[in-house]
Amino acid sequence: MARPARLATGLLPLALTMNSQRKGKEGERELTRLLRELLGADVARNLMQSRDGGADLLGLPGWALEVKRAARARLSEWWLQTCQQAEAAGLRPALAYRLDRQPWRVVIALRHVAAGFENAPLTLRLETDVEVFAALAREVMTISG
Repeated sequence: MARPARLATGLLPLALTMNSQRKGKEGERELTRLLRELLGADVARNLMQSRDGGADLLGLPGWALEVKRAARARLSEWWLQTCQQAEAAGLRPALAYRLDRQPWRVVIALRHVAAGFENAPLTLRLETDVEVFAALAREVMTISG
């Protein structure tokens, strides 16, 4: 698949940027509904994220959840952004992404879910499905609630 043509300025055309933003918002809504269903929690989109920064979804105590919806994965770039936002908020990083025609996947740091790895670098991460992440989030909600 060919990459989108860039303008002379090096920027993508506005239509592609708008489409990407729409796809991102739709992904956030879709994951919000799914997590509400799985957790029975008041998960909501962070409508102030573009102005104030922070996690894409709220209502998951202990986690800073970044949501990505794309045709191709850019996991290293997305994970770096996720970790930076989580660190600023003092929360655990979690990256939920869904590629076109694929199920949701969630990336989390091994140090936050495995005994004996508490001092492991954030680059040591694992990937799971959204149902397993929901079970982990539920466990944190039970402990903190």
